[in-house]
Amino acid sequence: MVETKRKIALPWYNREDYADIRGMVADAHNLAPTYEQWRAAAENNESVGRQSGLEIERILIEPSSFARWCAAEGAAPDSAARMRYVAELQAQTAKP
Repeated sequence: MVETKRKIALPWYNREDYADIRGMVADAHNLAPTYEQWRAAAENNESVGRQSGLEIERILIEPSSFARWCAAEGAAPDSAARMRYVAELQAQTAKP
């Protein structure tokens, strides 16, 4: 029996977009104050997830696309919305 790894979409940000993301989200307090701090924490979380057997896929959140998605979904731009957004993007790019 082949064991398949559970796939997890991880929100990811470009350095140049990080300040804009923090400025637009309703829960900026949940994101590190600097990109460098956020990235270090995100890479640590990614490593822990992989060590526990998860398949982690980084999904880039681009500020204007995320804002449009939130408006279309009637969603507050918070951590729950970020997780839904990256899960949808991951599903759209998943190979059959």
